[in-house]
Amino acid sequence: PLSNLDAKLRAQIRLEIQKLHRELGVTSLFVTHDQVEAMTLAQRMIVMNAGRMEQIGTPEQVYGQPASTFVASFIGSPPMNLLPGQADGSLFTVGSGSAAVALPLAAAAPRNGALVLGLRPEHTSLDPQGPWPLQVETVEMLGAERLVHGRLGDALFTVRIDATLPPPQPGQAIRMAAAPGRLHWFDAGTGLRVEAAA
Repeated sequence: PLSNLDAKLRAQIRLEIQKLHRELGVTSLFVTHDQVEAMTLAQRMIVMNAGRMEQIGTPEQVYGQPASTFVASFIGSPPMNLLPGQADGSLFTVGSGSAAVALPLAAAAPRNGALVLGLRPEHTSLDPQGPWPLQVETVEMLGAERLVHGRLGDALFTVRIDATLPPPQPGQAIRMAAAPGRLHWFDAGTGLRVEAAA
């Protein structure tokens, strides 16, 4: 319902809808393709894909523990980095041949074999001593933050950094680190979330 409004008015109307919902105290259904609207207005949300419910939960649950690669790539701006590869204990290999990169993991993957590793841009940091390499392609300035886009092996990867930090330059090879406990794992075939063994 807000798609034809300009950005400033949309943000203002979202606040008014939240206020109205709180005052009326009735169950409301809001349908949108805009994930920002869904995240800011919902108390519980349903993510749909081709007529199927991919996940139901609070915005925090859907963002923090996506049920599938579809949800992981749809919810969040920029979306979660998704790296297909091969897990072998505490080593995850992205790409193949000369483009293959072996990423050391702080904890072993939930199982060996073909998996998709998910990591949100804000859960990575530039670190000269970091174990993961990144070949920088572009840097976006977004005001209070920057998005560093590059390649990890042959996969695209985005890192979110504070705008006060000196940005890397396109073409530069840098190192980065992943926040412990922030890795998400998905089945390479089905795309469904894979939990670590208890």
